Amino acid sequence: MLLSGNERVLVIAPHADDEVLGCGGVIEKACRYNNAVKVVVTAVGNTKHPHKEDAVTGDIRKKELEEAMHFLGCKDFEVLYDDKDSMLDTIPIKELIGKLDKIIEAFSPSMIFIPLPSYHQDHQILYDACIAALRPNNNLYKLIAMYEYPLTFWNPKPFWNIGSLYLDISDTIDQKIEAFKKHKSQMRPSNHPIAPENVKKWAEMRGLEIGLEYAEKYYVLKSMII
Repeated sequence: MLLSGNERVLVIAPHADDEVLGCGGVIEKACRYNNAVKVVVTAVGNTKHPHKEDAVTGDIRKKELEEAMHFLGCKDFEVLYDDKDSMLDTIPIKELIGKLDKIIEAFSPSMIFIPLPSYHQDHQILYDACIAALRPNNNLYKLIAMYEYPLTFWNPKPFWNIGSLYLDISDTIDQKIEAFKKHKSQMRPSNHPIAPENVKKWAEMRGLEIGLEYAEKYYVLKSMII
């Protein structure tokens, strides 16, 4: 079993909501089976979204994250920057790598989930920082994998030829969607790829690829059987 109860699972996300979109199933299942789970959100901040009339504050995003994590059973989560949403390109990459280095050393994960590179500069920068922080060393990781979310279909990078890993989330799809809804400031209309109903359709599509009702798909960078 992938999440046997003895794993230390680290999820690193660019923004509050990406952690549920990409890894909501694995977070809930890992917590349910008593694995140690830590979620790190890189940046929140005061942001004006096209889908919202009013600006969304960093405090609101952190509150939404707290509600989503508590709903999924995750007690260990943190935000690295309170005022850098969509501004990770203003931070020296060395500083971000250093923060990730310290988190990885302190938590000592056995499984790590990082974002796919994306059209969004924050996702791309965080991906680059994660690759640097996970450079070969003496740490024995059972799994390093990249997670997707519905908007990664707009991505010309050839990540799709990397080995795939599917997680059956048929028994936790409702929790994933409800956790995503805790990020109220991020809710889009029904014609948007990350509207809750379309997030569910995305999981259904991934399930169809592997013969499951619902699934999350991950792209494997490194895996080890011991």
